[in-house]
Amino acid sequence: MSGSRAAPRPRLRLLGLALFANGLLGLALVGVALGALGPLITRASVAADSAGDSLGAAAQALDQLSTSFEGFSKSLNDARASSAHASQLLNDASETTAQLADAMSISFLGSQPFLPISRSFRRNTDELRGVSADLSTLSEAIGHNSSDVAAVRDSVRVLRDRVQRLANDAAAAPGGRRVGPELSVLAYGLTLWLGVLALLSLFGGLLLLRS
Repeated sequence: MSGSRAAPRPRLRLLGLALFANGLLGLALVGVALGALGPLITRASVAADSAGDSLGAAAQALDQLSTSFEGFSKSLNDARASSAHASQLLNDASETTAQLADAMSISFLGSQPFLPISRSFRRNTDELRGVSADLSTLSEAIGHNSSDVAAVRDSVRVLRDRVQRLANDAAAAPGGRRVGPELSVLAYGLTLWLGVLALLSLFGGLLLLRS
């Protein structure tokens, strides 16, 4: 009878050691994560601000370009320069959103908690590159086909509306939600939750070892 009661004790002690080791490892990883999250979130916020600034500048450049076509006395060379400038700004914004997508696709403790944000930045990058390519083509069309001013003006208005929608959806757009606070809540909340699990594992292991 006493042998049957003592038999589980080695297994309980082994389980306690495993829980204790798991808790220590979890706390160590949480400590590393808390030290790394601050700079990562700061870089992501700065990059998002840069993307929002580029989108806002591109939308403003396109609006100015559209206004320039209202009067036929405006120089088509100025319009072509504005469209080329807007195309470059959009291309810069696409590079920034691509870097954000790469930063948000990091693997954390075997998972990718920011993958939805990364996919959103990927979609924005593709859209920005498409608009930039369209603007580049439009800039060449302005130089080679100056007679069709009305058609070019309508195309510019369509592109301007697309960029304005992207600017409104951007995390750092004026009046829009910023990525920094939400990302901080998500990242630190997930890390603290893992820390609580590690503490529970640690205390559970201690209880089994003392039993």
